Amino acid sequence: MKRTFLGFFKKSYDSLNSFEENNTLILFGLPYERIKANKRGSRKAPKALRKKSLEFSGISTTFNISQNNTNYYDIGDYNPVKEKEKIQEIWNSAIKKNCKLLVLGGDHSITFDALSKAPWDEKTALIWFDAHADLADEYPPGIFQSHGTVFANLKEKLQLNKNQMLFIGGHAYTQTIDEHNKIQDETEIIHIPAQEVHSNKKEILKIVTEFVSKFDRIYVSVDSDAFDQAYVPTHATMEPFGLTPHQVVEILQIVLPKTQYVDVVEFRHTLFNKAALNFGVGLIFKILELWES
Repeated sequence: MKRTFLGFFKKSYDSLNSFEENNTLILFGLPYERIKANKRGSRKAPKALRKKSLEFSGISTTFNISQNNTNYYDIGDYNPVKEKEKIQEIWNSAIKKNCKLLVLGGDHSITFDALSKAPWDEKTALIWFDAHADLADEYPPGIFQSHGTVFANLKEKLQLNKNQMLFIGGHAYTQTIDEHNKIQDETEIIHIPAQEVHSNKKEILKIVTEFVSKFDRIYVSVDSDAFDQAYVPTHATMEPFGLTPHQVVEILQIVLPKTQYVDVVEFRHTLFNKAALNFGVGLIFKILELWES
């Protein structure tokens, strides 16, 4: 690993077993793409986001990580297929030392790789921000594990119930008719569409607060296409009428105090998406600040 994310100490995976500190934050990348039905490039995002972070000071009118008391460690990148045992070991260390995990994707399928190794019980919940529900049973047709099936797979493997799964920001969730039906019949998950956030923010924040209050531990996944295409103009699946950064931040202020894990996925790397990477780094800095407060 040539670069660490700005403000993070470099640490090796091999030293996790002798890791002495409690209450720290561990960052790692899962630079991986499975079968894609759209443009590729998200596997390059972890390194690109680290590189882009070095152009920041970490201090702005929006965030100031220099005032944070938590120690941050970047332990590099891993292949979620070939290095499954390492992901499990990272979770074991995080649980033992009460550390938070921040993961850089990769396409959205890496959320399955990371969270299928996490501890789960009835007091654990999952919240994801996305333009699409990613609840397809197969996507593309005949493919059962991809960025479009990740939450269907997690729900089935972990036997999660509807009340543990909150999907925020959907505004283009018609990858398959089966997925659309799952959302429409309201038996699979709890769903807050982007339009509801736009039109009735006060009520939505109340709903999120009530949801979070029921759980001891939250896992959060943020797909870049949850945001309107104006903020991520080179995304592989650009969608209009998405969430604004301020709306997501207001929700994260409620969610992050109980959150142990956050992943940021689908920040597709190309030669022309400097603005998108810039936004991604700023979002990560804001998450770090909110996590601290």
